[in-house]
Amino acid sequence: MASEADQAIDGLLERYLVLVDQYAALRASLSAAQQRTFHALARARFTVDRGGGVGRNQYDERMQASRRVVVSRPAAAPPTFAVTAEGHNAAGNNPLRWFGVLVPQALRDAQSEAVRTVEDILPRLASVQAGMAQVEIEVRRARKRRAKAISNRDLTHTNKNSGSGHNG
Repeated sequence: MASEADQAIDGLLERYLVLVDQYAALRASLSAAQQRTFHALARARFTVDRGGGVGRNQYDERMQASRRVVVSRPAAAPPTFAVTAEGHNAAGNNPLRWFGVLVPQALRDAQSEAVRTVEDILPRLASVQAGMAQVEIEVRRARKRRAKAISNRDLTHTNKNSGSGHNG
């Protein structure tokens, strides 16, 4: 018969396995999204004519992040992550314009896939990973409480037996 501590640990481990499953699915999504982004970039490099190229040499030196990570820490819960668009990088400051007026569709596809990855997949992945870390801590604490309860029980049992007056 499982003790209350064992049931609590089992519940935590079940929750951890659900998080591991979510984490694996999100990692697979991230891998597929990165593959699509790099494929679209390769297509864009192939279609750019006149040796203009698509690469880091074409970045504008005024480049700034167009997304920011927001971390919220609710009490007694793992942090959650979200991504917000920055106001200073509105449609008029679209980095694709650095590559000219007639931007290849493949480059637009790469940008939209990268934005979707940053805004959707990465925050969820970070949140699930933080949840996993929180559950790992809770499991360690529950195991320590269980070990302490067993130690106290054994100590109490030993004291009762030694104090029962064995006359030889």
